[in-house]
Amino acid sequence: MYLLVILLAYSLERTLEITRNLHWRRIILRWQHWQVRGAQLEAWRQHDLGQVLWAIIPALFIGFVLALLNNVLLTFLVSAAGLLAAIQAPAARAAYKRYLQAESEEDGAEQARQLKLLQQASGRKEAAPVEHLLLWIHLRHYFAVMIYFVLLGVTGALVYATLRDMRHNKSPRWQTVHQIINWLPTRLMTLGFLLVGNFSKALPVWLSSIGNKPQNNFIALTKVAELADDLTAPTTTALVKRNFLLYVVFVALLTIGGWV
Repeated sequence: MYLLVILLAYSLERTLEITRNLHWRRIILRWQHWQVRGAQLEAWRQHDLGQVLWAIIPALFIGFVLALLNNVLLTFLVSAAGLLAAIQAPAARAAYKRYLQAESEEDGAEQARQLKLLQQASGRKEAAPVEHLLLWIHLRHYFAVMIYFVLLGVTGALVYATLRDMRHNKSPRWQTVHQIINWLPTRLMTLGFLLVGNFSKALPVWLSSIGNKPQNNFIALTKVAELADDLTAPTTTALVKRNFLLYVVFVALLTIGGWV
């Protein structure tokens, strides 16, 4: 079932434009802004832990209902819908299309503007080349969601998407949270780069990243990718597609073996 859910959700994301009200980010932001009665509860929601616990309630509720009903068809449909809502990145997709159009028209000012929009869509504060931003967007919006879905079901995927998208203060604690939740997807995604790219050149950097050197997931991702392939915007897109197909095949093998 996991394989069918992944194929259905990711195929629909490319072909179906769903309303913004059904994007998981929009759902979570509305949930966070929902006013509740009780001064104690409202005060509890202001703390970092309270914010997290409150924000993940929708994801946990969905998982609880699916476990309670234990219906295969319902689980399949809700899982596909949940994945589809979690992987939406329309701003990034639109900005990249306009970036390529501006590049073909040799419009440097428009390219710079769209690159800035891509940076915002990626969640990065620092400027970076378009190839690096594409890698980071793919990791956060597509690959990591799939990994947590395979490991923890739709609840895991939605909890990850919640922590990725929820509104929070820009404190060092939150940077640590994002470092933790992106650590495993980053190492698995870069492992795939070894297998579909230049293995011998990228292997030493990948092994170092297992020991958290560099500690920053973004740097670890881009360093391995640069060694695995000669990065340009088109080759980056091809690299992440090959990597994604590799993991789809891996999920298929796990499904055939009865492990998922």
